[in-house]
Amino acid sequence: MNTLAFFNNKGGVGKTTLVYHLTWMLAELGLSVVAADLDPQANLSSMFLDEDRLEAIWSEPGRPRTVSGSLGPLMEGTGDVAEPWIAGISPGIGLVVGDLALSTVEDEMSSQWPGCLDGKSRAFRVITAFWRLLAKAARKRDADISTVLP
Repeated sequence: MNTLAFFNNKGGVGKTTLVYHLTWMLAELGLSVVAADLDPQANLSSMFLDEDRLEAIWSEPGRPRTVSGSLGPLMEGTGDVAEPWIAGISPGIGLVVGDLALSTVEDEMSSQWPGCLDGKSRAFRVITAFWRLLAKAARKRDADISTVLP
């Protein structure tokens, strides 16, 4: 799996737009790509999906078809990263849908970081959650592209 993550400390610099267009370009070259929306604003999801489809996904209890739904068992302490649901966009493009609930994950990650220095296994599972989610999503894909919060 090849992974590209676009990050910048400032919002509004074009990360999401770049990920959107790069995903389409790679798919047009014949690659199978999964785009992951790891930003709580979920702008990448709203670029790929129409409003009705997003509303249907976001209105489900527990939001099982979003990034936060996949991370839910780990964040709640009841399990690990669940298999992510991938929205079919086109034959060569899949999307791991983002949502506002991701903002709570950021707090948990920052609070777990010191535990990594103490060798705590839960801390490592939380800190590596995004990577493990992306690895599961991209198992049968050529590339994984994600946009992350600033």
